[in-house]
This record gives sequence, structure tokens and C-alpha cells, in this order.
Amino acid sequence: MNQPAEERLKRLEEEQRQLKEQVRRLEQETEPIRLERRLSIPEANTLQTIMDMAGRQATDIGTLKQAVERIETTMEKRLNAIAEVQKQILDRLPPKSDK
Repeated sequence: MNQPAEERLKRLEEEQRQLKEQVRRLEQETEPIRLERRLSIPEANTLQTIMDMAGRQATDIGTLKQAVERIETTMEKRLNAIAEVQKQILDRLPPKSDK
């Protein structure tokens, strides 16, 4: 009776080994693949130039936005002043006669 138990134990150990191997292969298949690509010197220089330009453009755009806001504020004040002068002129005109 000892023989069948040993055979079963060996069979179970072999199944366990196979399952471990199968799990290991599955883990390798599902593991994310990391790709590293080193840039060549010209590509790295070009990328750095683009990054520098983008940084300057962002700053320039911010400056332009502020300038436009100042211009809008100034123009609004001027238009309000013109409207006020027009109102004063209209108030000084003689009343319209209905004939």
C-alpha cells in the first residue's frame, strides 16, 4: 500500500511543478513590456530645442494675455468716457420740436 501513496505523491509533485511552470510562463506573458529607446544625440538636441521653444512660447502667450487684458480695460474706460460725453452733448441739445 505504500507504493501507490508514493506514486500519488510523485504525480502530485510533478503536477505542482508543471503548474508552477505554467504560472511562471503566464506571468511573463502578462507582465508589462518596458521598452526603452535611447535618443540619438541629434534627436535629443532637437527635442531639447522644441522643449525650450515651448517654454518660451508659454511665457510669451502669458505676457500677451496680460497685455490684451490691459488694452481691453483701457478701451472699456475710453468707450465709457466717450459715451458719457455723448450723453452730455445730447442733454445740452435743445428739445426736439414736434411739427
